[in-house]
Amino acid sequence: MQREEKQLEASLDALLNQVADLKNSLGSFIYKLENEYDRLTWPSVLDSFALLSGQLNTLNKVLKHEKTPLFRNQVIIPLVLSPDRDEDLMRQTEGRVPVFSHEVVPDHLRTKPDPEVEEQEKQLTTDAARIGADAAQKQIQSLNKMCSNLLEKISKEERESESGGKMPSGIKTNIKSASMHPYQR
Repeated sequence: MQREEKQLEASLDALLNQVADLKNSLGSFIYKLENEYDRLTWPSVLDSFALLSGQLNTLNKVLKHEKTPLFRNQVIIPLVLSPDRDEDLMRQTEGRVPVFSHEVVPDHLRTKPDPEVEEQEKQLTTDAARIGADAAQKQIQSLNKMCSNLLEKISKEERESESGGKMPSGIKTNIKSASMHPYQR
């Protein structure tokens, strides 16, 4: 029993470290978006997304690792419920949860989706099951055809712009109309 508790504690520590790293990276990215948006370049945005994606993948691997105990088998029971503001809880949750009362416990310890979400999911599943295999295959083929046509148009415009520096006709018209003064004839 003590070995399992140590393994659970070690897994929780690893999980907390991964979540803390992810939280710091996300906070840093949000700070850049809010405060440095004028100096932000696309490659740096992509780098931030790649970092976040890598950290999420690492977190997922930690959760799926065979030595990680199954957290879903652990039971969380609130020992104290109080309608009063709890400063310690505020500090631990960084101000997100001011009280742990009978009103918020069902939301924070929920293991199933909200009933409305559950009903929407059930409706979507029913709608998907109602579509026959032939109709679904036709829709897939239609979507694939539209995607192929779109990719073909994009690659054609890329080839034209690379070969002659030509601009697409819509852009030429916009540039031409923007260069004419509205009061000149």
